[in-house]
Amino acid sequence: MKTKSLIHICYVISVITAIIGVWELTSIFTLSYEMGKDSTDTFIWHFLVRGIQAWGIICNCIVFFILANRAAKAIVFTKANELLLMIFGCIIIALGCISSLLIKFLPISTFSNPTSILLILAGFSFIFFSLIFSISRKLKEEQELTI
Repeated sequence: MKTKSLIHICYVISVITAIIGVWELTSIFTLSYEMGKDSTDTFIWHFLVRGIQAWGIICNCIVFFILANRAAKAIVFTKANELLLMIFGCIIIALGCISSLLIKFLPISTFSNPTSILLILAGFSFIFFSLIFSISRKLKEEQELTI
């Protein structure tokens, strides 16, 4: 009974993250429309920073969606999941760092850094969990060889 409810929770999480990803993607399109109407010199930098942050959030959503679906199918401690977490972790860290550097060194006065810092922390969390998955997979293999 508990396993079925956990599987349902995994599916709910994957649907919620898909909705958030689509929401963030539509915000990029809305921002593109606003960019067409604005003629100031700094708007391109706003667009660039918000776009990079949006893609970082979309990457988070993709990872959560894939992992939740795999967890619902009981495919957890695999090399593919380790690589997924490691690759997306590096991508998200890079997006967070680029966004943070743009905010620091470009003429953008209305942006603050919390989203960039959260992206960097999320990326490091994914890399950390990738290492945890690696350890767990090796322990699982050793246990299967022992039995």
